[in-house]
Amino acid sequence: MTPLEALDGLVAAFASSDEDAYFAWMHPDATFVLPGSPRFGSREEYRTAWRSWVADDGFRVLACTSADQHVQRVGKTAVATHAVLTTVATHGGEVTTHERETVVLVPDGDRWLVVHEHLSPSGAAQ
Repeated sequence: MTPLEALDGLVAAFASSDEDAYFAWMHPDATFVLPGSPRFGSREEYRTAWRSWVADDGFRVLACTSADQHVQRVGKTAVATHAVLTTVATHGGEVTTHERETVVLVPDGDRWLVVHEHLSPSGAAQ
């Protein structure tokens, strides 16, 4: 598996709103910087927040696509950047966001795991 295939797998799992598949792409010590959220210092911190969003807000991902992908290998690490178009639903309705994301991946056996994600608004029209 390549880092790009891992990025595609991560996006597909997120797009399907499959919690187990999505979090399986992440290293236990991964960190996350997401708009509107505190910094999450581990996969479990983020997963706890995800479960809260689902339980309290009815959060679910309706669609997510990735474009303008670029992967840079630096030693044993890969840094992937891409543009993300995501539609989510909550009790408040549906929202579509245009964002840029940086994902840092490390090899784990025959696959790659996320060790850091940073998501930010892209400034594209909503």
